[in-house]
Amino acid sequence: MPGKILGLDIDDDSISAVRVESGLKGYKIVACARVDVEGDGDQDDALRRLLDQMEPEADTCIASIPGKYVSYRNLQMPFKDMKKIRQTVPFEIETMVPFPIEELLVDFTITDRSDQSGILAACVKRSYISEFLARLKSYGIDPDVLDIRCAPTVSWLLGQVGTPDNGLFLDIGKKRTTMVLHLNRRIALIRTFVFNGEPIGWYFSHGTSDSMEDELVSEKIGSCLEALCTTVQNTIHYFGGQSKRIIRPEKIFFTGMGALYPETASILRRFFDVETEQINLSNDVRINIVESAAQAWNPALMDDALALAIRDVKRDQGFNFRRDEFEVRKQYFALKKELRKVAISLIIILLCLAADMGVSHYFLKKRYNMLDQKISEIFKQAFPDVKRVVDPVQQMKVKINEIVKSSGTYPGGNSSVKMLDLLRDISERVSKSLDVDVTRMVIDPETVRVSGSTDTFNTVDNIKTGLEPSAYFSGVTISSANLDRTGKRVKFEIKLQRAH
Repeated sequence: MPGKILGLDIDDDSISAVRVESGLKGYKIVACARVDVEGDGDQDDALRRLLDQMEPEADTCIASIPGKYVSYRNLQMPFKDMKKIRQTVPFEIETMVPFPIEELLVDFTITDRSDQSGILAACVKRSYISEFLARLKSYGIDPDVLDIRCAPTVSWLLGQVGTPDNGLFLDIGKKRTTMVLHLNRRIALIRTFVFNGEPIGWYFSHGTSDSMEDELVSEKIGSCLEALCTTVQNTIHYFGGQSKRIIRPEKIFFTGMGALYPETASILRRFFDVETEQINLSNDVRINIVESAAQAWNPALMDDALALAIRDVKRDQGFNFRRDEFEVRKQYFALKKELRKVAISLIIILLCLAADMGVSHYFLKKRYNMLDQKISEIFKQAFPDVKRVVDPVQQMKVKINEIVKSSGTYPGGNSSVKMLDLLRDISERVSKSLDVDVTRMVIDPETVRVSGSTDTFNTVDNIKTGLEPSAYFSGVTISSANLDRTGKRVKFEIKLQRAH
């Protein structure tokens, strides 16, 4: 997706935004910002403060909705056609949710494509999407895609070399934590938990020292993280029981405010007994950061917004709640801009085609003149007696027709009798069963002389007898018949007097 792209990550306790410029070689982070949602969760105030820090202007905007507004259901479908699945999913979850299906907006992602299609369906109230979009539009923001928090980050993670097939992702926030479980390199489970991250927030704001207060904060943080690990482990265990399989992540990836605490990795590693890693999307070789944005960049707090900005919209990855009545309708100015781009592209293509046709015409004309010259040279070589050459092809056709006509009759006598008829008559009157080799035939205006060899003298007589009834000859005589030097063959010559 070329141009400027804005990734807007909205959560209960913070709002992050990252703007990138997309090109052939990758992405360039040109601006980034993050603000806390203060008080009772006044997101309008947070949005105003965010826009004071960073201009939201972009060709495309991709936003996320907080996970607490989303309800998830894991389903199995007996077919794999995406159109059929999309038509069937709302009816499948209708009995699983406490709201009328008409009030919900449903999207899904495929979790398994083995014998049956595994589906992770996500439901959001249409009223919430309407209010969410209205709030953003009041600030001049109209997202093209509405995804779920953390899903694009895990999609990026699954595209990286070295990511195991089965893993666990944790976004540890101040008020809530989102877990995403991926199995066989597909998102299989998403859950959002209430989490008391206030001690982590205090640690992030005040830093470290040797005071007793810091030790108490560290104990509180450790206790909160261990409680979180227990909740995550129970959720995975329950999901494994529902799907009748043992699930053990090979690696844990984490980010969010919880990643700012230095001991988070060791606590997760100790509890789950697997390798852990804090992610950093800016380490992707396709991503560069300009100097002005690098000063404000914090991967733990902005990776989710960056994942939105580099999300591949054309491949329709992840979730998108801009459907049905919320589907994006391009404004006139945007359409006009796109049409202008298309028109410029068409003009360039037409100019290239015109240039190509001009070059092709030049070389074809040059080749035509060269071939015309060769034809004239061949005609002069074949018919040196013709002094005036006007149209060599047509003149050659005339000459060839004259030759064909002249070769069709035998010399002298009745010109209506063709030589081919004469030869056919001789061939038909000499029996195929006779052992005859014709070595010479001379046709002149009065006679036809046939020379050859055969097996016996009687065969020579049989040849003469067969030719005598012909209407083309008035007389047939054997001029000579003698044994050859070997004594095994008879050499003969028969003279046929032509009839006039």
